[in-house]
Amino acid sequence: MPVKLNQYWTIISERREEYGNFIIKEFIPGINSLGIHVVAGWCVIVGSYSEMIVESMSNDLEHIEKALKNPKFKDLRDNLLHYVKAYKTKVLIPAGRKDSYTTDIKEDTIKFNQMWDIISKSKAEYEDYVINEYYPLLEKSNITVAGEWEVLLGDGPQIICEGRVRDTEKLIKTIQSKKFRTARRKLKGFVENFECRILSFHIQKIKGYKSSSYRMLEV
Repeated sequence: MPVKLNQYWTIISERREEYGNFIIKEFIPGINSLGIHVVAGWCVIVGSYSEMIVESMSNDLEHIEKALKNPKFKDLRDNLLHYVKAYKTKVLIPAGRKDSYTTDIKEDTIKFNQMWDIISKSKAEYEDYVINEYYPLLEKSNITVAGEWEVLLGDGPQIICEGRVRDTEKLIKTIQSKKFRTARRKLKGFVENFECRILSFHIQKIKGYKSSSYRMLEV
């Protein structure tokens, strides 16, 4: 079962240059050495929340718990706090309604993430709606639903629908369309605390012939 560890922060402006060197040369190699694979870093370009999100994962919840307790992780986090503020973490597990996650993310990908809490009394109707109507509509609109995640540890909302898009113009047209607005309004009948964000790459993984490396994009 894929398990995500997401780390969130805002860069301290006057330390931005040193931050970049630390992240690429120390932080990411350190996280990877704990057996948690850094997939990518993202910058929130639309929507309120932390400025940056670094997404990493493992195939085992126990492995992530072990890594979080490792003194090396604490050292990495403490060193990171010299360059960032408003640090927080979330541990995510698949919600079981959309299991298509892959770490193979194309270079031109943009994320369209939607978050919400399910209204308890509407759970059955919610599940029927997202599986049979809402997620298929997103897919037909060129928004790939990479996964539906449940926040196991961390603040809410408790459900994250991870969407991936490769054409910004099509995304804007989709979320402005009457069909999407109608579908989202129906979704809000089953959920509360709805939020959405558009994310672009902050840290990108580059696959080489024998190994992979990372590069940081300007933000």
